[in-house]
Amino acid sequence: MNSRIRIHKVAIGVASALTLSAQVMAEQAPAGANAIEQIVVKGYRSSLKESAAMKQQADTVTETILAEDIANFPDLNLAESLQRISGVIISRDSGEGRQISLRGLGPNFTRTRVNGLEALFTTDSGIDQRGSASRTRDFDFSVFASELFNRIDVHKSYDASLDEGGLAGTVDLHTARPFDYAGFRGAVSTKAIYNDLNSSTGPRFAGLLSNTWGDFGALVSVAYSQVETIEKGYHVWSWRQANFGADNVASSVDNAVAERLINASGADRVFVPRANNIASWHNDRERLGITASLQWQPSATTKWSLDGLYGKLSNDRIENQLSTAGTNAFTGDVNAGQLLVDGAIVGDDLMYASFENLDLRTESKVSYGETAFYQLSLLGEFDLTDHLRATLLLGTSDSDFDQPIHDKVFAEAEGHAFSVDWRNAAHGQNTYDFDITDASQWSLMRTDVREDRIENGYDIAQTDWSWAFDNSESLDFGLQFKQYQSSGYERRNRVDWENDPTAPEAVFQLTEIPILRPYAIANNQATFERVEATGRISRDLDASFNRPGTVYQLAEDTLAVYAKYNFFRELAGMDVRGNIGVRWYETDQTSSGEVNTGEGLEYVTFNKSYDDFLPSLNIAMDLSDEWVLRFGANRNISRPALNQLRAAGQVGVADTRIAAGNPNLQRFVADSFDSSLEYYSEDLRFALGVFYKDMDSFIVEQSVTMPYAQTGYPLAFLEFDPRVNAQTEFTVNQPINGDGATVHGVELALQADMTFLPGAWQNLGFAANLTLADGETTLFNEGQAFEVTPPGLSELAYNITVYYETDIWGVRLSHAYRDDFIAGEGESQNVVEGYDDTSFLDFKAFYNLSEALQLTVEGNNLTDERIRQFQDNRTQSYTTSGRNFIVGMSYKF
Repeated sequence: MNSRIRIHKVAIGVASALTLSAQVMAEQAPAGANAIEQIVVKGYRSSLKESAAMKQQADTVTETILAEDIANFPDLNLAESLQRISGVIISRDSGEGRQISLRGLGPNFTRTRVNGLEALFTTDSGIDQRGSASRTRDFDFSVFASELFNRIDVHKSYDASLDEGGLAGTVDLHTARPFDYAGFRGAVSTKAIYNDLNSSTGPRFAGLLSNTWGDFGALVSVAYSQVETIEKGYHVWSWRQANFGADNVASSVDNAVAERLINASGADRVFVPRANNIASWHNDRERLGITASLQWQPSATTKWSLDGLYGKLSNDRIENQLSTAGTNAFTGDVNAGQLLVDGAIVGDDLMYASFENLDLRTESKVSYGETAFYQLSLLGEFDLTDHLRATLLLGTSDSDFDQPIHDKVFAEAEGHAFSVDWRNAAHGQNTYDFDITDASQWSLMRTDVREDRIENGYDIAQTDWSWAFDNSESLDFGLQFKQYQSSGYERRNRVDWENDPTAPEAVFQLTEIPILRPYAIANNQATFERVEATGRISRDLDASFNRPGTVYQLAEDTLAVYAKYNFFRELAGMDVRGNIGVRWYETDQTSSGEVNTGEGLEYVTFNKSYDDFLPSLNIAMDLSDEWVLRFGANRNISRPALNQLRAAGQVGVADTRIAAGNPNLQRFVADSFDSSLEYYSEDLRFALGVFYKDMDSFIVEQSVTMPYAQTGYPLAFLEFDPRVNAQTEFTVNQPINGDGATVHGVELALQADMTFLPGAWQNLGFAANLTLADGETTLFNEGQAFEVTPPGLSELAYNITVYYETDIWGVRLSHAYRDDFIAGEGESQNVVEGYDDTSFLDFKAFYNLSEALQLTVEGNNLTDERIRQFQDNRTQSYTTSGRNFIVGMSYKF
């Protein structure tokens, strides 16, 4: 018996009565066979079984998630499905999964492809501390509804045929095609989503229609949802060491405490929380996705697939805040005006403080943002001979983030007593000496306008070839050319209305969204109408309002070639399969942008090229029909984030300082090793894996001093100041290639169907995974080096799903836990910023009224888990977003 066929028969046994995936059928079918490629499965249990079968067959460490049925992915959100895979952990925003970290490395280290083409989506967070409009390479999984996809592959180990750049791994998203189904098929689902914090209900709709007519097929799918979410809580701008003026500390403050506040220096200075906000963020999120696919197979040896994908995500946000950020503010140093501290308790941090003559500020913000994405690709597959197969893939994509409105209206209440207490709660407890709901206490302080735009685009052409030898081995080789472009800007303007006799009266109201406690705010739009009528401010911002350091472009042209030998041998009665290969690539990078020289804005451009050889080896040994032993070793890269490579910045010639990105940054390069032992049977699947990554450099923020000539900026910037020249030492604040980093860990995955139990208990099953990871890198702060775990790494993460499923009904309960992790370097005197551990509980139940009609009930975030962001373990933000309950119905035909 041919050993390759034997492996597939083992997989068929695992998958039981399930249809085989397209990948399996392609391997089994003789060249030129005109077979319909079905990948439809039914139910969660079946989805797990076929995913395990595909993992067993793979030559690399690859995990797969399949749709449970037509247009029915296991979770509402792609990120939340991905967290069911060992080694994958997610971040959340507005109550939804947003980005993933893979094997201890942050989102920037994972590349994502859609239908084989690399893609990048840009959106934003409504909470400033999580970053606003994103200028990174982090893929945002919240842009698309999960119903548009029928399969996700996560490549944890690298082989030469994969795009370079996914040092942590590569995620492949696949939309449905008509040849995935036999003949005429369709499905429609409708759901209502209720959020208990917002007390609102929104619709979610999905539909798919597919048909084949002999050698031609067409498919279209649509998904739409609209949901309102709220996050409410407490946050501070940051924690920083503060200076207290002697005149600002009352005699009522304990002498020892006063001495610390006024005269302490260096490490003895007290950290204080800046702004002390009670806040709430409301988001009206609307999502539309459309896919279309045409397939044509004019002969047994040729097939063409034309795929289109369109997505639009709109976030309309309202934000309310009440903070200690008025004119006489508690936002850092306490040495201005008549602000007086009349009581304080300190440790390393300020734990309690009471103030007199403090000015408070409310903020009413409205923003409208939209991400639009399209992708068009053409795939040709050709069996040229019995041995030679070729594919041609052409594609283009564009992601456009536009936020034309980002309005803020600030109101101020002057001269009040206030206290904040951090001693016995997860966040600060604020006390005010007046009725903060009384509009007569507040007056217009300031109005801000802002506009953001970010565009990312890819144009890709690649061809792949495979020569099959008579001994079941093959040689793959290919060529790829990829063009990537990114551009954007941020524009701002503001008007201060304090003590301005021309200031209009604000229109006040109470906060309308749930919040820790109500207060008066300026009605954003009504007040803006009055402000715009003065002619002092407008939302129409031109290039003269560009914010320094935000106007920049990045272009990367990459040429890559690869060769990979797929081997299949028998050793001591065991099948040994895998691949060995190498990929070479060369990238030409152009980084350009506006630089503020102090004498005006200048445009600069940096060019560089780099190339690498990336070898890879993957071995899978079939110890028996059930046991597989794997080993992999490879070298791969990840490119720096876009904002790190920016040419834009500020060159301060007068004070010999530069604050900018660093277009000369080197890419991350890592050698990776992984191994796993896996077991597959009809009712039990088990995998134990280990991984290790050694990175030769890790990018950190640092201040360095160097001659101006070495900075790369034009000498022309120095011409207006005769005191400086090319050899003048400049202090440069920018990202640099610091010391290396290591990441290592253990993964455990277990799936079991309890068929050995008596009676109805046989329908019980569970799927669990656990990841233990650790690592080390160096961050710099205030001239000191600190050894920390790499950003994005949680030392412990696990996911457990228990399910009960029959042909008529089923229910499952999932628990996802992620340990605390560092997000990056801290602001000011803080070494790191990060997030606390999180624990999310979700459930889903279904009932089949007939073979075609199904009812579903779901619940997400059942415990209303809090998200706590910290700076050196001091609370920076603390929010909750409520529970979501979903009732739905689906019909397939």
